[in-house]
Amino acid sequence: KLCEGAAPPKAVLTAGEMKEFYKSEKEGMKIMTCAGPYTTMDNLEYNPLSDLLQQIREEQPDVVILTGPFVDIKHPLVQSGNVEIDVGEGNMSKIPHEALFAQRISALLEQLFEDEEGLGTQFVLVPHLDDAVAEFVYPQPPLSDRLPKGGKQLNLSSAEAIDFGSLGLHHIESVNRQPGQSTAPKRIHCVPNPCTLRINEVTIGITSTDVLFHMNCDEANGNLPPGSRLARLTQHLIQQQSYYPLYPPPVSNARNSSVNLDLKQMEKWSMECQPDILIVPSKLTTFARKVLDTTVAINPGQLSRGTAGGTYAVMDVHPMKRSLWEGKEEDVEIDDGVQDRICVEIKRI
Repeated sequence: KLCEGAAPPKAVLTAGEMKEFYKSEKEGMKIMTCAGPYTTMDNLEYNPLSDLLQQIREEQPDVVILTGPFVDIKHPLVQSGNVEIDVGEGNMSKIPHEALFAQRISALLEQLFEDEEGLGTQFVLVPHLDDAVAEFVYPQPPLSDRLPKGGKQLNLSSAEAIDFGSLGLHHIESVNRQPGQSTAPKRIHCVPNPCTLRINEVTIGITSTDVLFHMNCDEANGNLPPGSRLARLTQHLIQQQSYYPLYPPPVSNARNSSVNLDLKQMEKWSMECQPDILIVPSKLTTFARKVLDTTVAINPGQLSRGTAGGTYAVMDVHPMKRSLWEGKEEDVEIDDGVQDRICVEIKRI
C-alpha cells in the first residue's frame, strides 16, 4: 500500500488579527503576479515589463509579486557578454549585469512611482536560479547589492548615472517622499526563494524554481481524471511539506536546468504551513486550481516567451464577512476561507 503524505497545518488566524486587518470597511485586495524572463530573446529593452507596468498604472493593485529571472543567464545577449545600453547620442556602452537590472528594472519601477504619486502598490521580488544578479544555489537569499551603500558610480564618459555593484532598488523608496518620512510603507520587498508570506490574512507560498517541470519529468501516474495532472503535481509540494520535494534533482540538459541544492539549508525549503495561495511559475501550461480543498495553486506562466509576450495572473481576494469574526474573543481561531472568496484571471500581456 502506498501512503500519500500529509499536508502541513494551516497558519493560525485569530479574530484579533482580523480586527487589525479590517479596521475600516475594505473592498478586498488585488494581487498581481508574473514570472520572468521580462524581455524578449531578441533584445534587452524589457518591453513586456513596460507593458505590465502600464497595466499596474491602470489597475493599481495592492501587491505585485515578481519572480525571476530578471537578468536571464540563458538570454543570448547575456550569454555572449554583449550586455549594452544606449548612454546617449547613440553611444553604446557595455555594462555589468547589476547595471542592466538597475537601468531596465529599477529605473522602470522608479519611473512608475514618479508618474503615479499616490500609488500605494508594494512590489515583492523573488530571485531565480537563472538570475545573473542572484546566488545560484537553492535555497536562494534575497536580491541585494554586491557592493555596500548603493554601489559606486562608473567614472566613464557619458555614463555618470550608471551604478556599479548596485541593483538601484534603494532609489525607489525616496521617490515623491519627503526626507525622513519613515512611516511610509516600503515599496520594494526582496525575499528569498522559496518563501512563505503573510499579506493581511492571506498566506502565500512562492517558489520561482520550475519544480513542476522537474517533477513532470520524473512522475509516474495512471488512470488520473482528465486535466488533473498539474493539480496532482502541485499537490506533491503540499503533501511532502516541501517547496522542492525531489532528490536528486534532474540532470541538466537542453530543456532543463539542474538545481544546485545546499543540503545544509534543507529546512529553508520546507513548507511549515499550508498556504492559502501557492505560486509555482512554470513553463508548463498556465493554470489556477484548488488543491487539497483549501489551497489555490497558480502558475502565471512567463511574461515573455521567445520573441513574444507571455502571461501574468491577477488575483482578486474579496473581504471576509464581518459576521465571521466580529463579537468573538481576540484569541479565537477562525477559518479565512480564501479559496471560496478569490477570483484568479490569467491574462496575456
